[in-house]
Amino acid sequence: MKHILMADGSEYNLKCAKEILGNSYEIFGAQSGEEALLFLKKVIPDLILLDVAMPDMSGYDVMERMKEDEQLREVPVIFLTAEADREGEIRGLKMGAMDFIRKPFDPEIMRSRIEKILKMTDQKKELQDIALKDGLTDLLNRRSMERLLNQTDATKEEGFFMLLDLDNFKEVNDKFGHVVGDKVLIRLARILEEQVGDVSSVCRLGGDEFALYFRGNYDKDEIIGIVQKIIREIEFEINELVLDSDEVSISISAGISQKPEDGIGFSELYAAADKALYFVKQNGKGNCHFYRDTANELIDTEEEPKQVDLGQLQKMIQEEEYQRGVYKVGYNRFKWMYGFVSQYREKKSQDAHIILLTVRDEDGCELEKGRAEEGIELLELAISQSLRWDDIATKCGNEQYIVLLLNASYENGTMVAERIRSKYRELSEGHKLILTYEVGNVGKSVNEVS
Repeated sequence: MKHILMADGSEYNLKCAKEILGNSYEIFGAQSGEEALLFLKKVIPDLILLDVAMPDMSGYDVMERMKEDEQLREVPVIFLTAEADREGEIRGLKMGAMDFIRKPFDPEIMRSRIEKILKMTDQKKELQDIALKDGLTDLLNRRSMERLLNQTDATKEEGFFMLLDLDNFKEVNDKFGHVVGDKVLIRLARILEEQVGDVSSVCRLGGDEFALYFRGNYDKDEIIGIVQKIIREIEFEINELVLDSDEVSISISAGISQKPEDGIGFSELYAAADKALYFVKQNGKGNCHFYRDTANELIDTEEEPKQVDLGQLQKMIQEEEYQRGVYKVGYNRFKWMYGFVSQYREKKSQDAHIILLTVRDEDGCELEKGRAEEGIELLELAISQSLRWDDIATKCGNEQYIVLLLNASYENGTMVAERIRSKYRELSEGHKLILTYEVGNVGKSVNEVS
């Protein structure tokens, strides 16, 4: 049943309104403006009936006070008046009142006007909900998350913002179709809602990118525990949706930023979390990382070994799993390696070259985000199938990769670039993508643009 607050200085008018409306609505009465405002601090009704002329403060004054409160400014108001005051009605409507009802009350007119306004209000709320919800998953959408975080812009509220990205999701759509892909996204949405409860806000930003916002002063270990629990649940449930295929394995990569340390509004927190997410993608996927740790180059989180002798140390190092193929690193680590190689080649007179690979559409234009992700995934595959174990590669932005070739001449660099481009043409057939490259001598200027 809808709740209506009626503020009127006349006890008789309050009694009449309850008799007219009592069978359809729950009516609360207040005999002054101050009494009405005190009531509104405890309960927010669906509609307010305000007498224009009350003893302590007018209905207009009450509405002015309501407009200062974010929770009350959207509550519909109908003014009650005993006089035909044209100027007063114009003033009230300009303030945002929905209508005026004359005294003494005509029961049919009163009921029909209130019913009409409440119906309009419900329709408005329904449209607002639709505008702020993701159509597929029924989670909040990007606009909702932006509004939520930007509303807390000026506050000292603490919290964690988290970007989640499905690893290998494109392969699900390619192999099983978009119907299965949509089922995966919907199931992920339900898992997120179940795991985080009411303490956070969950939204789908678009595609396979989701976001969480946790209000409060959490310990980092608590946040990591929540993310790891989500990852385990996803691995168990979502992989069942792709029929336990050996060809596709779904996992989650997560980047985390902290409010207010890493930012306050949506754009700042998103940018920081996105850098942390990129770090995870470059270092094995299926994990989570904090922006602060990424910025500080805290790449190895394992404990250092306790004091050992040389023989023990060699044994420990040799027990580490050895993987052949191109050595993929994060961008900051790549810059450090580039500087080291540059100094080394000057001292030893050995040649080293760098290749900048750029993905474009067939017209040579930049790609939209979705196509850029598709293009860079194909480029990563082409690089891994074309390079040696002692070559070093890193992603640079959304459309580029950098390759560092050790002990390689300019001719070798060009040959490797052509080999990567040839493999890319083969992998990207039908995708309307092209690959360009630049070859440069480490520490010198660019030799060629192709």
